[in-house]
Amino acid sequence: DAMQRAGRRLGAAVAGYDAVLTPTLAQLPQPVGALRDDADPAADFAAQIAFTPFTAPWNIAGHPAVSLPLHRSAEGLPIGMMLAAQPGGEGVLLQLAAQLETALPWSDHRPPQT
Repeated sequence: DAMQRAGRRLGAAVAGYDAVLTPTLAQLPQPVGALRDDADPAADFAAQIAFTPFTAPWNIAGHPAVSLPLHRSAEGLPIGMMLAAQPGGEGVLLQLAAQLETALPWSDHRPPQT
């Protein structure tokens, strides 16, 4: 019930838009396991929420979204941009993603090896 209410509120807030653009993450990408805290599950969850605050509302609401690594940090790490749409808006997202991939190709970029 709470998730359905959240979905309705989010849908109403963006009703006049075909798509919404946000960052994918709130921070640069982290090494695998960097956010994990087995000793404190609450801290683990809080770190994950702080790292991904833009994706969670769309996931909870059941709206389609796509993330594209369109930018790079000074260190060469990918910086994702997320497009989200209304339920049923997958076609719009795929069209926008294709246009962005054409304008800002990224598939041949590789992050530095550590």
